[in-house]
Amino acid sequence: MDINDLIGQILRQSEYEGRFTLDELLHYSSVHSLTGIGVSREGTHAFFLVLSGGEPDGAILVDEKGTLFGDAAVLHLNGGETFELSRVTPQITEALISRCRVYEKSHLKKNGRLEIPTIGTPVRQRVGVLCLTVRSGGEPLGGVHVSIRKGKLVTTSDVTDSKGRVRFRLLNGRYMCVVSDRNTERTRCIIEFHEPQVEMCVNIGGTEDESK
Repeated sequence: MDINDLIGQILRQSEYEGRFTLDELLHYSSVHSLTGIGVSREGTHAFFLVLSGGEPDGAILVDEKGTLFGDAAVLHLNGGETFELSRVTPQITEALISRCRVYEKSHLKKNGRLEIPTIGTPVRQRVGVLCLTVRSGGEPLGGVHVSIRKGKLVTTSDVTDSKGRVRFRLLNGRYMCVVSDRNTERTRCIIEFHEPQVEMCVNIGGTEDESK
């Protein structure tokens, strides 16, 4: 079940609260300490803002290119969206927030949609695609867990396919890539990611090789 279907199923069992602009939604939910989900749809784009006790703690953007979570999703808000708001139980919202938490609430302030700064990257940040191939002894390594970290935060993670490949949509920047098998860490490396698309090979016991 994809995220659109999952949230659609949740909302069908929830209490509809009303229709709001982004600023109205943030004010209304804060005043009423509301827990729920705001949904904005336009064409092939869907934006989900997950509220907990009046705070916009989670965000998901779905479009034809894929899905963004948390701060990466919030950066795509322009302030002109209209949201349909529904009350949702805390157990459900907390489960969603654990996968799409917003850490930089300043992105949601009126006219304050700031870029996440990256030291040594003066240009405006963009969202790009990072393609990784994990190899061991020259052979693709399928079924291993790959996590992408920013500091102590795990930004995103996935499991490699049978060809050892995994893809992520990320804000350009500097990340730590950690490859693990079950509960055992196999390797970690620093990834510099500043292009629209980067393909990289991570060798277990070696270094990463990059091609763009």
